[in-house]
Amino acid sequence: MSKEIKIYIGDSVYADYDGYHIILTTNNGYGDTNTIALEPSVYDALILFNERIKQENK
Repeated sequence: MSKEIKIYIGDSVYADYDGYHIILTTNNGYGDTNTIALEPSVYDALILFNERIKQENK
């Protein structure tokens, strides 16, 4: 059993890691309302997208 590493990253979004997925959840104050599990290749694509945005906004 792994230790929970869930952290708040802003805008009501929390990030956690299950050993394979990065798990993003939203929380409305009453509990988690949405969950997205990013597998490594999707997370990598998100990072590339972020880099592209940074380059386009220079």
